[in-house]
Amino acid sequence: MKYRILPRGGEKISMIGMGSSVIGARPEEESIATVRAAYQQGINYFDMAGGHAAIFEAYGKALEGIRKNVYLQVHFGADYTSGEYGWTTRLEEIKKSVAWQLEKLRTDYTDFGFIHCMDEEGDWEIYQKNGVLQYLQTLKDEKVVRHIGVSSHNPAIATAAVPSM
Repeated sequence: MKYRILPRGGEKISMIGMGSSVIGARPEEESIATVRAAYQQGINYFDMAGGHAAIFEAYGKALEGIRKNVYLQVHFGADYTSGEYGWTTRLEEIKKSVAWQLEKLRTDYTDFGFIHCMDEEGDWEIYQKNGVLQYLQTLKDEKVVRHIGVSSHNPAIATAAVPSM
């Protein structure tokens, strides 16, 4: 496996990462085996954005004992607390979702947190007005999240609207 060193944090991250959107539809044992096989092949970067809540518990089990060797990316605003994928900009729901995700992942921190679905003009202002950005900065200050980024289906809007945190 080839790795790259991130310029702002110094993390050594595999050039190939693993997304999680399809493994949640598989039986838990298969998901755990898939994550462990990826890790054994040198993959150490896992994106937790997925269509199924079950991925979080499977990852928590799969990464038991090796969590410190991998990097996890969650999406702030993605909400799995109902058991299925949902999306929210509401501060209290995001707080609940972050706590839920960390609990299921069996960790007290995430390496990367992306502000989810920054797709339209005005999204940044919504996250500012409702207190989400301040909450995420607090999580970063407390080292619950190491790096904050943006997830978008429209990069032109995301790069134009979002100043450096």
